[in-house]
Amino acid sequence: MDDTNPWTNVPDLVLGSSDQVTPGLWFLSGMDWRQIDPAERADSPVPVINLIQHPTHFDPENPRYEFLSNRAIRICISPQVAEGVEAAGRVNGPMFVIPDAIDLDLITAAAGAPDRDLDFLVAAVKNPDLGRAVAARLERGGRSVRLVDRHLTHREEFLQLLARARVTVFLPWAEEGFYLPALEGMALGTVVVCPDVFGNRSFCRHEENCFVPAYEEDALVGAGERALAELPELDGLLAEARRTAAEHDLPREREAFLPILARAGELWRA
Repeated sequence: MDDTNPWTNVPDLVLGSSDQVTPGLWFLSGMDWRQIDPAERADSPVPVINLIQHPTHFDPENPRYEFLSNRAIRICISPQVAEGVEAAGRVNGPMFVIPDAIDLDLITAAAGAPDRDLDFLVAAVKNPDLGRAVAARLERGGRSVRLVDRHLTHREEFLQLLARARVTVFLPWAEEGFYLPALEGMALGTVVVCPDVFGNRSFCRHEENCFVPAYEEDALVGAGERALAELPELDGLLAEARRTAAEHDLPREREAFLPILARAGELWRA
């Protein structure tokens, strides 16, 4: 609960984890299904909007998988997630794809306009060991490299580093539902190097708006070094990256979601 949380100024509307609620509509993600009485989960008496954010939802070994057969209006954050949900063959109810989004104005304001004084940023909070190995190799030859292998105190620090880096090598989880940091990098003008992690396939397009190497050390280092060497020729790639980021601005996400929310009752009765 800090200044970035839209509920900060209305604490009376924020429910505690033990509060009893009787909503007119549920909005659930992940394990939030446990908020509903087990006797009503399969077919809730009020509409349920279920946000599907990660491939774990359609992994039979994951506890989220059992919730897929519950009746819900599902929103998937990428086409790849939607395809995985459909392939599971358990969906009960309508499904929509609303790609994840970033607040472009907020991100660019927070990042500022610093000098591009870093050759490389290695964003490796999710894979610190590999990140350290990649950063060590990129440092050879006196190149300036900043490694982020832990959560920073302030989010603005990371955005400012993206704005300073000529090239950013991203190390996500091996499998993601979308992966917003790569999109933030595109918005802030760093050359994005990001491996294929499933959910980023719809917006990370190799040699069109970023570089998509294999997810292993040699390939990541090679792609980063290539990006830096070819930087004077990458104006078109950087322009396409900015266009991609603009296509994922927060107002577009809102415009796609609000009609679904308004029609929730109709969709539930259909």
